[in-house]
Amino acid sequence: MGNSVADQKPKNHSISDQHAPPSAQPPRTTRHSRPLLILFLAFLILVTLVFVFQRTDTINWIEDYDTGIKLSEKQNKPVLLAFYKQFTPMSTDTFRNTYTHPDVIDYVHRNFIPILIDVDKHPKIAERYNIGYYPTHHIKPPHSDEFFGPMIGYDPPATFIKKLKDLLNKMNPSDK
Repeated sequence: MGNSVADQKPKNHSISDQHAPPSAQPPRTTRHSRPLLILFLAFLILVTLVFVFQRTDTINWIEDYDTGIKLSEKQNKPVLLAFYKQFTPMSTDTFRNTYTHPDVIDYVHRNFIPILIDVDKHPKIAERYNIGYYPTHHIKPPHSDEFFGPMIGYDPPATFIKKLKDLLNKMNPSDK
């Protein structure tokens, strides 16, 4: 007997044979790839934020006292002595907020030979200047054992510069 058109099964048109186009199919992923992707993206965001908010400019400190004193005498510029103790809140704030400020960097480089002294590594130098609080700053003229200060504790950039100017005026009262 002949098959009627109604009895014939259309080729490639049955429900079981129909497939969505490849672009409409969900991507096949392993069950571990989504958490790895999320972890990778979180890491990428964290690294980006660190680089965006990290300040890399700071005062070009000399960390050897004798080298800084000799350079001060050679250039006939006063020394800015900065005594600090690692991990103290005021020292950390000063490094993070004051020493990295462009106005402070410019002012210090134009007017001083900056020497940075870690009191734990150089206790005898700290004792010579009677340092007991951190950070403490002194100004020392070239060719002199005299020093001016102290500037004790954290100061925001504008206050720090003002205090340095005041110390320079005390050191050179005729330069007003």
